[in-house]
Amino acid sequence: MQNSGLLLYEFPCSEKNRFFLRFESLAKRFDWYCSQDCAIAHQAAIGTIFDLADVAARSDLRNDLVQELLRQKCALEARCREKESPDEDLAQLLSEVSSVSREVSQVVGRSGQSIRDNEWLQLIRTRQHLPGGTCEFDMPQLHYWLSRPPEERRKELLSLTESLVPTIRAVNLILRLMRSSTRVTNEKAVNGMLQLSVTGKNYSLARVWLPQEAKLIPEVSANKYMLWIRFSLPDERHKLHAVHETIPFQLGLCQ
Repeated sequence: MQNSGLLLYEFPCSEKNRFFLRFESLAKRFDWYCSQDCAIAHQAAIGTIFDLADVAARSDLRNDLVQELLRQKCALEARCREKESPDEDLAQLLSEVSSVSREVSQVVGRSGQSIRDNEWLQLIRTRQHLPGGTCEFDMPQLHYWLSRPPEERRKELLSLTESLVPTIRAVNLILRLMRSSTRVTNEKAVNGMLQLSVTGKNYSLARVWLPQEAKLIPEVSANKYMLWIRFSLPDERHKLHAVHETIPFQLGLCQ
């Protein structure tokens, strides 16, 4: 189904997937900052590195990634068995899942440790907690680094995040596989609300598409039995107000 001209909202259906989406968002932000040439963007990239390292420091991260990759692998193998002839795309995905799983098992336990051990980065982090604390007179070494050519700064930024690459690859692959399993339906939220039974479904993500001009904000909550979607309308001060009319929208639920 085509979703052009629609605004996508994506919500996790579990705490584990909440982490995956947050980590993906931070990685995308870092990539964008890093791709720029201006010094301000590269300083912002350093701040994002700290956020990535903190999120990657979760004690149960490796277990969550390995379990989810195994679940996706089993789903792909089941699809392969349903095919009457070999499917090269599925075989390639299975190979990618196996490769990323090995990387995660070997590296993720130490993910981000080199960032936490870098004295220069930790000094910047300490100063960042103070308003304006990274001015050139407070941190002349940062001022010097920001004056270096963009390609030199970019190379160092990528080097600093090298230990996070296996985690980034794993999260990106998991979310790509989840999204590829999306089944999109046309729904209506009567009185601004939709309630669905999801008993035994084990959904990972809920995706809501709305027309750009609708100016509506969806809120999704879920447990292992039910999924609720409520729509609100923001006023000029961005305060949300409940909607009491029928709202047509597209809903995608990912396995």
